[in-house]
Amino acid sequence: MEVDQLIESLEFRFTAAGVDNARRVAEELLAHVFDCKPLEIYTGKAPEARSSAEQFQIIRRLEPLAARIEQGEPLQYVVGHVDFWGLQIKCDPRALIPRPETELLVEEVLASKIWNNKTPATVVDVGIGSGCIVITLAKQRTDACFKAVDISPAALELAQENAEQHGLRNQILWIEGSLLEGHAPASADVVVANLPYIASRDWAELHPSVRNHEPQSALDSGPTGMELIEDLALQARSVLVPGGQIFLEFGFDQGPAVRKCLENMGYADIQIKHDLAGHDRIACATNP
Repeated sequence: MEVDQLIESLEFRFTAAGVDNARRVAEELLAHVFDCKPLEIYTGKAPEARSSAEQFQIIRRLEPLAARIEQGEPLQYVVGHVDFWGLQIKCDPRALIPRPETELLVEEVLASKIWNNKTPATVVDVGIGSGCIVITLAKQRTDACFKAVDISPAALELAQENAEQHGLRNQILWIEGSLLEGHAPASADVVVANLPYIASRDWAELHPSVRNHEPQSALDSGPTGMELIEDLALQARSVLVPGGQIFLEFGFDQGPAVRKCLENMGYADIQIKHDLAGHDRIACATNP
């Protein structure tokens, strides 16, 4: 059993099944089964260096996982985790799979001028999903206070499992609720959110691996895709302290609509940031 042959076999199967980036998916799946990094599957972790019994167990474990990917299940759900900002985040159908673009949202929050204040900042992450944002921020800013809000009990449960894995469960206040409802006025320095932003009419056009496996409630915002962003931006105007900041992730074509929303609600210093593909992706604005 040679690793090149395994890769080529899996790549052929995944390509035939319509899997995007089939070779990369094959490499990452093998790395998961071999318990190594993707590049290591070509070096000392290669299966041909193992005994026949070990090779048999590898194939026995690999086959059902490969079959799930052929059936359209996302790789991240099959292996059960994703790397985010250098942290391993558990992911399953209870929440959206963390995307690389969301790391840019974390980056913008960490670069905020709000950290220059002497008193500990209070940060509210709304719609936390897997918890990747609030957990990463809490890892980086141990001097701050963090609140994590989600309307889904299942997502909150997953996020708490991830926080427990990184020793942060008791450092975050977990809240089951809708957006910022019930939060006291002027009680937060930062509001950050990656809310659902897909318009309902676009749901059917999503890739089957997303549409058939990831929770629709974590993606579908309503008729325009802006409903939850608008509601949150309005609520944050009173929940943020004067000078507090809001950070939002949104769809690649929603930059003008998000800017107009923030302008209409009276935010100042509105900035729209691009992702690595050059698309509008992140908004940050100040509560005057």
